[in-house]
Amino acid sequence: MDKRVKEKLNKLLEAVKARRAVLFLLLAGLVILLIPTGRDEETAQTQPETPVLREDPEALEARLEAILSKIDGAGRVEVLLTMGDDGQRVLAQDSGASRDGERWEEETDTVTVSQGSGKTGEVEISYRYPAYRGAVVCAEGAGSAQVRLELTEAVRAATGLGSDAIKIVKMGATP
Repeated sequence: MDKRVKEKLNKLLEAVKARRAVLFLLLAGLVILLIPTGRDEETAQTQPETPVLREDPEALEARLEAILSKIDGAGRVEVLLTMGDDGQRVLAQDSGASRDGERWEEETDTVTVSQGSGKTGEVEISYRYPAYRGAVVCAEGAGSAQVRLELTEAVRAATGLGSDAIKIVKMGATP
């Protein structure tokens, strides 16, 4: 029995030796595939992100007002954010084709599901949030160039808007 095992091991070893170059190339290929290239990070950095709304605009405005008023010299602050659109829902679609004589007709229906009690609802695949279009910041301390710069940078960091889409104005006296 030991003799048969040794013979089989010797045959296996000879087969590995004969195909050593092929096995080496396969192993080298696997190693190359596993090496991270960093290409995903580069792609993500080169594609500018469109600033999008991910929460209620009034809530974000209130949060921005609270944080911006804490900037040294800013004083009282009011913020207005504008959106480019209302966003878009992407719904699941069921499509099919039918033949009517010699013509093919394509049919597309929105997929619905039962929600109980005889109610149905549409199946939402994704939601594209509305994009920010601009911001106006009215601050008591906006007379200072340093305060305007800090306010602009803070709004840019919070919203993703470019500096050209942010307007900082000095708050006038309110009667």
